[in-house]
Amino acid sequence: MSRPADPTLRERLIAAATAEFAASGYSGATLDAIAARADVTKGGLYFHFAGKEELFFSVLDHWRERRRRELQVQGPGEGGAAAALREFLAGYLRFHLREPAATHLLRVLATELRGRFTARLREDDRQEQRWFRARVRELLELGVRDGSLVAEDPASAAFVLCGAILGILLQWHTAADDVEMHCDERVLAEHLVAGYATGGGAAGGSRGEVVGDSEFDFRPARDSE
Repeated sequence: MSRPADPTLRERLIAAATAEFAASGYSGATLDAIAARADVTKGGLYFHFAGKEELFFSVLDHWRERRRRELQVQGPGEGGAAAALREFLAGYLRFHLREPAATHLLRVLATELRGRFTARLREDDRQEQRWFRARVRELLELGVRDGSLVAEDPASAAFVLCGAILGILLQWHTAADDVEMHCDERVLAEHLVAGYATGGGAAGGSRGEVVGDSEFDFRPARDSE
């Protein structure tokens, strides 16, 4: 009598592969080691995945989907879209800074696989960056409408903000010990949004009003009349 299929096996293999790719890199990871981590035979692994390449991309897809689930854009509440944008950017940073396995996978992509699977990786990166910019642009546009943000060109502003976030993560991936003291996701998000925040919107204040008493507001104070 055959044993019933294990409904958790695919998830276990994804978790085991995440750990193995993060620890050993793509080249150093083996299907034998992944199967051992998942406590399954190599045949059981092949039942779900054709080989290492398919498994690696399945791992990337898993973390991408998880990130998107956890980073759903929340509608503006108290503080307007500016507060929602700060929370979204802080959440994006938090996800990467506090999920070591996902972070190590990005390091593998950045340092080891940039010249391999080029077309597939480029398209995956392109779609992920488009998703990120679209979410940030959406919040900027909401902020312009509710008066909590100023952005003459929300698409350009989204490009700048996303580039800053990815630059922070690149520094953390490559030299975490050097920048760890700066990687408070809420402080970083405050810094980034300060250049666009008005202090108005749902929390109060007039549309387009710029306030200069925030510790994160680096714009020159306007001369008093």
